[in-house]
Amino acid sequence: PKRRKAVITKKHSIHKKTSSITTEMEDLYDFVFTIAKEEEEMAFYHKIRNVDKEEHCDNESSLPAEASNVTDTVSLGGTRTIGFTSLKPINHFRSVSTLKILSVPLTKNTCQMLGNLLSSWVALEKLILTLNGLGSGIFSILSGLRILSQHNDYCLRVVCISDMFAHVPCMNLVHSLLSAVPLLQMLLVSFDLKTAAEWNRLEEDMGSLSLVEKIPVTSLEQLEIRFPREPLQTSLLVPVLKASGSLQSLSLDSVAISCPQEVWLLLQALKEYNPNLKKLSFHDVNLSEHSKEVLLILQRPTLQEISFSFCRLFENCTAELLTEMITAMKNNSSLTTLKVPGNRLGNHRLIALADIFAGDSSSSISHLDVSSNCIKPDGLLEFTKKLESYTDEHRECIKLTKLCLYQNWLEQDAVTAQEALSRLKAICHVVSDAWDSSQAFADYISVM
Repeated sequence: PKRRKAVITKKHSIHKKTSSITTEMEDLYDFVFTIAKEEEEMAFYHKIRNVDKEEHCDNESSLPAEASNVTDTVSLGGTRTIGFTSLKPINHFRSVSTLKILSVPLTKNTCQMLGNLLSSWVALEKLILTLNGLGSGIFSILSGLRILSQHNDYCLRVVCISDMFAHVPCMNLVHSLLSAVPLLQMLLVSFDLKTAAEWNRLEEDMGSLSLVEKIPVTSLEQLEIRFPREPLQTSLLVPVLKASGSLQSLSLDSVAISCPQEVWLLLQALKEYNPNLKKLSFHDVNLSEHSKEVLLILQRPTLQEISFSFCRLFENCTAELLTEMITAMKNNSSLTTLKVPGNRLGNHRLIALADIFAGDSSSSISHLDVSSNCIKPDGLLEFTKKLESYTDEHRECIKLTKLCLYQNWLEQDAVTAQEALSRLKAICHVVSDAWDSSQAFADYISVM
């Protein structure tokens, strides 16, 4: 739970109480932006600022009720452009630990001011910037973070930057963030689109985003990158993995694989540099031509959660390959969560997956997600019957506790689907929905 900032901590003199409030509010308003707020919000601010002018406050009940609700998290949301109050030297530590700015446009000038503020914000633990249109302003923020990390007692451990347009390639930004703040434990970088015009002018701004600088040893445990359809360049990702020996979770989203060797090199790097990796996730990555690499992932003994979502995993999957994949999962006792939504599984492959829970299996899979896989009611019923036969043989050996079936074609035969779901619920917890595939297809056609 979030620590709640105590505005009043001691019952001493009126002066001490009111100065505490003033200090705390200055601490907040010193770095929070001057937003075009409603009049009552501004009135509240002035009221807090004038508390120490009051001469007859003899107990805590006389203080504004809002003052006791100041927390260590500042969250700004909306679509208004913001600016800063005039900056002046800051001699005290900021005490707010989380700054979240959601859907608030940040101009280049505002980013410069934000960078200045971040440079001395040693108490900040989490920085979350979402849909802010940063553009080249990202360089100013990076500059502030570099200065911040020179303080021995800085606390920043989580950085999440998510925007519509990428001003620089994702891996350049990841390199720079980890070089600037090596004590980060979680880093999320996400972009939807790249702006070719800006990338062509990249040399003008690269400065601090050079890839020449060696990444120091980091404390990174969780790395998530959503690429704007950039090609996977393992040569740029490997230095990050090499510097992050404590990495436990890696997620790669919407990356294009232009060279077949890239996935192989990635897996080799993970094996060599990240022995503690427990969670590996691919989303919207075409793995239809990388069956050998998929098998290696399924066989990796340290992984506890594997996710291949919308990766066209079974598009070119032969019966032989499917058997090898099932065998790999049966022999992997560390794997507890398998997510394969949106991979064209279909009925017959779903039925085959039931063999993961056969009597000769060492599988520990407790959570299986087969959402969005064109599964029909008759296929689900056959899958259920097969599970039931294994359950009758060795109920104590089946670890499956949760099955996700969202957005499948179960409405095509409501009676059969209901029977399958009812019988499945006797085995594990089932989550599904009343998704209408025909309507979804019509919606898809309508926007083509």
